[in-house]
Amino acid sequence: MKILSLFALYITLLSCKAQQVLPLNGSVVNSPINSYFKDINNELDFYVGNWKANFQNKTMILKITKALHRPFEMLDKNYFQDQLIIRYEIKDINESVLQTTLNRSFTDQNDVKLLIESSGTESNGDIVNLLFAGGNCSVGIGEIILKKINNTQFYWSYYPGTTTRNDITCPPNLDYNIYLPETENLIFTKQ
Repeated sequence: MKILSLFALYITLLSCKAQQVLPLNGSVVNSPINSYFKDINNELDFYVGNWKANFQNKTMILKITKALHRPFEMLDKNYFQDQLIIRYEIKDINESVLQTTLNRSFTDQNDVKLLIESSGTESNGDIVNLLFAGGNCSVGIGEIILKKINNTQFYWSYYPGTTTRNDITCPPNLDYNIYLPETENLIFTKQ
């Protein structure tokens, strides 16, 4: 009987430490620390792949991948989430590369410049909210929203929050241009 009681106590303690799995559109409010916001319904899968759009004489290519169980912090607590990671390349009318992140791994926590990663979904995955870390001195940091149109297209809307730099902490010799298309409802087509 004593062994059975110890076994029950062990199982209880183990279950307290077990990670709670929640849907992607769940909220961290009142969620246990280390909860895992999982793409249970494969909402992100539609966006995975290569996409292309043209905007103001520029071509933008997106390479979107799905990353599983990525750590993130919110409200001073640690959690995990399945996310989209977007790498991109922007070319001018002459096919010269203006900016590219296609070969970046973004595995180093200190290497987040130009990182675009999803932060959640809405409407059963038809809308994905993303965060853009910005470029040098975080210029361009902001929100990107992808909205599914059909099986081969989505809308891109980019809303930068910071588009300027300061001369005190940001050296003048860096590139502070925002190359991402700052617009609403730009149509990307799957390649």
